[in-house]
Amino acid sequence: MTHLLEVAGVTRRFGGITAVDQVSFTVGEGSARAVIGPNGAGKTTLLDLITGFTAPDEGTVLLDGEDITGVAPHRLPQRGLMRTFQSARLVPLLTVRENVMLGAHRFTRSRFLSDGLRLPRARREERALRARTAELLDFLGLTPFADRPAADLPAGAQRLVEVARGLSGGPRILLLDEPAAGLDDTETAELADALSAVHAGGIALVLIEHNIDLVMKVSDRVLVLDAGGVLADGPPEEVRRDPAVIEAYLGAAT
Repeated sequence: MTHLLEVAGVTRRFGGITAVDQVSFTVGEGSARAVIGPNGAGKTTLLDLITGFTAPDEGTVLLDGEDITGVAPHRLPQRGLMRTFQSARLVPLLTVRENVMLGAHRFTRSRFLSDGLRLPRARREERALRARTAELLDFLGLTPFADRPAADLPAGAQRLVEVARGLSGGPRILLLDEPAAGLDDTETAELADALSAVHAGGIALVLIEHNIDLVMKVSDRVLVLDAGGVLADGPPEEVRRDPAVIEAYLGAAT
């Protein structure tokens, strides 16, 4: 069986510190995998290894059975893998709508000349892109902000714009680095509903998150990292009851 994403024995050292230590896991087509752990457990470094921002010292990353270890990050959206970041990486002076549209660049075939001359293909692509963007803005409750500069939005709304931009690329798998950071309880609940709908629509998710309620609602399996290594891996409720996980991470959250 070929998994959509397979991470096999990835390790990354920084000087004498092993940030990620022989981590392996798989993500099936349309499934949702959460990665949790205390601060400094290696979660974001793991995403960096998967998405080519950092090269592993050992191990491989496969996407649909193809080795993508070390592939440049800008090439991965063409293969159906998109990622968000802990801090929203938006273009501040562009509107929310324009920021979301940037995520769909892999779908546009028109080039500078046809765009400048407003040739039919360029016009068709722009109409389709605007329609898709409008759907995503509505889906994430961002329509009221569509024509405002991204810099004018509160931090929580900027996080949702980052998620919308990730979805605009039509990914098969979306990796999210703490998408609920900066969101209040209402915004987090809305995000959980949106990600559950994304998951139900067949897009696979890899979710790094500290909000356990969000993790429990969205994920099929949970991988727990501690000091760079795998502490536990299993269904959410099973992991939540694991004594080692409780001691290392969950504590009073359970």
